[in-house]
Amino acid sequence: MNYSLFLALFIISTNVIASPVGDCDGTPKSAITQLPKPIKSWGQIVCTPYGHIITNKEGWVWSQPASFSPVMIPSQMIRSNPEALGNKSYFIKIDMTTLSGIEAEASIKMFEDGFDNSEYSPTVYALEVSSISGKQLGFQFFDYGNSLWGMWCNKKCDPSSRFMLLNMSDKPE
Repeated sequence: MNYSLFLALFIISTNVIASPVGDCDGTPKSAITQLPKPIKSWGQIVCTPYGHIITNKEGWVWSQPASFSPVMIPSQMIRSNPEALGNKSYFIKIDMTTLSGIEAEASIKMFEDGFDNSEYSPTVYALEVSSISGKQLGFQFFDYGNSLWGMWCNKKCDPSSRFMLLNMSDKPE
C-alpha cells in the first residue's frame, strides 16, 4: 500500500514539474512543452496570451545585468507589438547541445571579453529553438558551476546580449 501511494505521488509530481505553466488549454499536440536537460533545471515553458515563452523556472531569475530587465524567449520571435495568439504560437523544436573543443573555446573567449578572467572554464551549451511561425533563434549558456550566464547567438553571437541566470536559493560567490 505504501509503495502504491509513493508511486502515485511520484507520477503526479513528475507530471506537475514537467508540464508547462499557465493556461495551456488548446495547445496543439505538435507543440514542444518540455525543455531538454540541463535548461529544464533553470527554465520552463509558460503559456501566455501572446504565445508560449521560455523563461526562468520558479526560484530563478533571468536578467540583463545592466538594466535588470527580465529575459525570455518568445515563440512569436518578434521584438515589439506581439499579437494575442495564445496557444497558437508555440515551439516546434527545442534542442540543446554541449559545445566542446575549438567551438566552446571560441564561445568562452567571446563571452568573457570585458569580464575579469575566471579561474573556471564553463560548460557551454547551445540552444536552438524553432517556432510554428518558421522562425528560429539561437542562444548559448555558460555554466561555471557557481554561476550561469546566457547570450543571444542567432546567426552570430552578440556579447552585448549577455544575461544572468540567478538561483535565488543559492548564496552568490
